[in-house]
Parts: sequence; C-alpha cells; structure tokens
Amino acid sequence: MKWAYSIQQKIKAASLLAVVCVIVLLKSFYDQYNVDKLGDSFSSVYEDRLLVESYIYKLSEHLYQKKMIVDDLTALNNTNFVMAFQSHHAAIDSIISDYEKTRFTASETICFNDLKEDLAKLKAIEMEYINQTGGSTQFSSLLESMDRAFISASANLHLLSDIQVSEGKIMNDNSKKIVAGSSLLTNLELAILIFIGLMIQVLIMASKPILPRTQERHMMN
Repeated sequence: MKWAYSIQQKIKAASLLAVVCVIVLLKSFYDQYNVDKLGDSFSSVYEDRLLVESYIYKLSEHLYQKKMIVDDLTALNNTNFVMAFQSHHAAIDSIISDYEKTRFTASETICFNDLKEDLAKLKAIEMEYINQTGGSTQFSSLLESMDRAFISASANLHLLSDIQVSEGKIMNDNSKKIVAGSSLLTNLELAILIFIGLMIQVLIMASKPILPRTQERHMMN
C-alpha cells in the first residue's frame, strides 16, 4: 500500500502548488488594481488639483490687473481702457471654461458657482463703469460695488485654493494607504508561500518509497 500512500502525498503536494498559483494570480490582479488606482490618483492630482491651482492663480492675476486699471483714474481718458478690460474678460472666460472641465467636490461646486456669480456681477459693474455718464455720486457708487464684488471674488478664489490643498492631501494619504496595504499583503503572501514551500518539501520527502530492512540486507549480500 506504499504506492497508494505515495500517490496521496503527491496529490497533496500538487494541491498545495495549485494554491500557490491561485495566491500568486490573485495578488497579481490586486496589484494591477492598485496600480490603476494610483494612476487615477496621480492623474487627478495633476488634472484636478495642480492645473486648477494654476487657473486660480491666473484668475487672481486678471482680477488684480483689472483693479489696477480701475484704481488708475487717468485710464478713463485712455482709448485702450475698454480694450484692456475686454482682453481680461476674454481670458477669464477661457480659464473658467477650462476650470469647468475638471472634477469638482461638493464644496468646490458651491464655491465655484459663487465665484462665477461674482465675476459676472463684477463684469457688469465694470461695463457700467466704462459707460457711466452720471455725476460723482454714481461714480463713487460704482467703485464701491466693484470693490465689494472684487473682495467677494477674491475670497472665493482663496477658498477654492484651500480646497485644492485639502483634496491633494486626501489623495496623498489615500495613495500612502494603497502602498502600505499592498506592501503588507506582499509580506503576507511571501510568508504563506514559504510555509507552503516547506510543506511541499515535507510531502515530497514523505512520498519517497522506503526499502524494507530485509531487502536492504539482501542487497548488501
């Protein structure tokens, strides 16, 4: 019956080898899943956070440039006054269009919509300011309205910038968790494979036929 015992041991060894193959295959799928998640995370950091931060910076710069034009009262007599405003408006519209193509969080959506309202209000006041024909009272009122719209728009830009930093940190933390989890599973997989390898060695050694002592003595003679 030793041959039956040997076959049983080999079947056990083969089963353990099958388990090894399954573990390696599952770990391979899991690693690919993590690689895809990390790729999406890095892509989102660039497309939805770093680019957005550059959009926020550019919007702030255009708002500041427009405010400088308004603060320079002598610009009212400058024929390039209207063209300068229109140039900034076109640039802002283009940046807003690019910004809208990015991925938004719930809080970012609210803040971004508030920003668009501020920009639209500021643009309307600026156009009225350019075409104003009233006296000093209307002139002062328009300047005050522009200042309020500018302050509100700037505040929303700061909030949007804070959101980018916060979301970037969350993505970074998630990426670290993915890497840590994958590293832990890799170590666990290695330990299991070593254990199974040792078990296979034991089964292989146990399956080897052992010659009876009488047969060994006969062969010695």
